[in-house]
Amino acid sequence: MQGVTPRTSDTGRTRNIKALTALAAAMIAALAACSDSEPASPEATETTQAQDNIQHGPFFPQCGGISDQTIGELTRVTGLVNTATTSVGCQWLVGGSIVGPHFSFTWFRGSPIGRERKTEELSRASVEDINIEGHNGFIAIGEDLTLGTNLCEIGIQFEDDFIEWSVSYAEKPFPDPCEVAKELTRQSIVNAK
Repeated sequence: MQGVTPRTSDTGRTRNIKALTALAAAMIAALAACSDSEPASPEATETTQAQDNIQHGPFFPQCGGISDQTIGELTRVTGLVNTATTSVGCQWLVGGSIVGPHFSFTWFRGSPIGRERKTEELSRASVEDINIEGHNGFIAIGEDLTLGTNLCEIGIQFEDDFIEWSVSYAEKPFPDPCEVAKELTRQSIVNAK
């Protein structure tokens, strides 16, 4: 045991066991403080009740039901790559690069569309009401000094959910971004279940 006597070794183990015992006791006390045995605060009860009253709209398939081929045809952009696919959204970029045009679909579940509209009103040239396939929402238009109207975002409400399509071009020539966004939104609504 090279310079360590059994007695010193036993003392070190005893110290480690005592330290571990103290740590375990502290963790048990901390976990007990976090138990559910105490009554819920009024704020927590209100939040739970608000969540219980949420009414969801229809189910939207992945990417709003829009294929990579359809996004390429409608946007007239070649080389688009679906770089982000989740259960609630998709994003297409040219060659996967963040430089250049971008197109995205997002499905917001149990989220207020009014907050999104207010954000758009603070950052876009104009925001107006729109109705697509009998569903209300907003259309936000973005302007670029050299490109003109190059960005269009449409948000459509479904109960306590909403979807949003964003269409943004980075260089001319390009089709009317709002016409593209309207058609993408229309197709997503038709594809909803």
